[in-house]
Amino acid sequence: MTAASMRPTFARKAMGFPLFIARRILREKDRQDRLSRPIVVIAVSGVIIGMAVMILTVGISTGFQREVRAKVTGAGSHIEIVPLAQTDAKDSPRTRIAQSFYPALDTVPGVAHIEVFAVKPGIVETPEEIQGVVVKGVGHDHDWTFLRDHLVSGRVLSLPDTGYPTALISSWLARRLRQQVGDTITIYLVKGHEDIRPRRARVQGIYETGLEKIDHQVVFVDIAMLQRFSQWGLQAEVNVLDSTGTDGLLIEGQGFGGDHAFRYSWPGTALRGQGPHFICAKHDTTLTLVVQDHDSTIADTAWLHVHVDAITDQACQPRSALRISQRTSGGSDKYYCGGFEVALTDHRLLDEVDDRIYREFLGPELRTITAREKFPEIFAWLELLDTNVVVVIVLMTIVAVINMASALLIIILERTNMIGVLKALGSDNRAIRRIFLIDAAYIIGAGIILGDVLGIGLALVQQHVGLVHLPVESYYVDKVPVDLDLMPIAVLNIGVMVVCVLSLILPSMYVSRVAPAKAIRFE
Repeated sequence: MTAASMRPTFARKAMGFPLFIARRILREKDRQDRLSRPIVVIAVSGVIIGMAVMILTVGISTGFQREVRAKVTGAGSHIEIVPLAQTDAKDSPRTRIAQSFYPALDTVPGVAHIEVFAVKPGIVETPEEIQGVVVKGVGHDHDWTFLRDHLVSGRVLSLPDTGYPTALISSWLARRLRQQVGDTITIYLVKGHEDIRPRRARVQGIYETGLEKIDHQVVFVDIAMLQRFSQWGLQAEVNVLDSTGTDGLLIEGQGFGGDHAFRYSWPGTALRGQGPHFICAKHDTTLTLVVQDHDSTIADTAWLHVHVDAITDQACQPRSALRISQRTSGGSDKYYCGGFEVALTDHRLLDEVDDRIYREFLGPELRTITAREKFPEIFAWLELLDTNVVVVIVLMTIVAVINMASALLIIILERTNMIGVLKALGSDNRAIRRIFLIDAAYIIGAGIILGDVLGIGLALVQQHVGLVHLPVESYYVDKVPVDLDLMPIAVLNIGVMVVCVLSLILPSMYVSRVAPAKAIRFE
């Protein structure tokens, strides 16, 4: 056998020798009588408690961030697309629903959903109480998943709201106003400084999110209520005036909404302007009125249908012989909203998707507002939790390192005779240090495993039982949320093991100061 082929064998023996001795030390029967035993128990207990605390800290921090972030974006959205002219977050100016990105934006990677919305300041009044609110109008495309999960009673709105107007209020507002599902409230919508108009609505559901900014303010209604109240679009009507004593019809155009600088056109006729106009009806006739304004508002159309029951020889049929019906398109208010809410598949994509939406999809009249910009204090608190986690992990790791360093030094002192014998037999300091480092690694590993069991066990109990409760007014959740993820736990285990073992290299160097002659006589 050549020298080259013998080297791996010697290398394996060299590596196996420290491991063999370390195992013998760990399995030694008289170890229970040694001074190091209580020290090792204390060190292992420190590692167990430290690991459990770190696992719970990471799990609780992640759980808090997930729950609070889900509430903030669930009741609103990750990103809002609003008009550039909006200066008050509680009062939406109008923007057209027909945009190049709506509804196709949900095909962009990272975007889960897009929906229309509008907000207006308002006042809710009951016979006993009055409360200022923010009235939020949502459309048929609204995602009710979050609010449905946080319903206290009743149900979410059924849109479009074709029957009696309905509203969704918070449990805080219901208690304050002494309202229940099925009761009727009066909502005063505020437009400008002087225009305040009442709208009655039936309470269809009561929700509770735990977020004061939402629960104390927001009332959900059909967006059509705000569209009509705000008169964002135009509405055309043809009025038939009293023309008693004359044959034919006297008609006049009417316009509502927009900038109130109306332009009236009657396609297919010679009529010009608002009127009144005299119409000599000789046979069935349909008149069309188109109302526009000077603010490029989407035009609206109304129709007047004249049916002649019996045609006579008169130039104009008498009024009594005419049957009149009117029809409108319902106004162009429905083509406007206050903005768009965009939900993402992952909150970590917020900045990336926000930047892409702004650069690739928005014109100069629109801008984006992220949830972080809308709720800066909440997101600052969530980011502070990350700092707390780092502090706890560092402190627990330092405690574990100090405990294990103390235990290692005690073990080395107890094994002074063994160190002297090994040196006398030819072992070098590196091999002897490796013995004690392996011994310490086994002890640390046992503490880490037991700490995992304790930490994960407590986390699972809190997840399923919810032993620890919190005041929802202060923490936005009613019990401590815990989010268990195997990856952070694995990283903690590996990190603590590596840091502790590396930190013990310096204390293990004490073996180099042990002299064989003195160590063999050491008692």
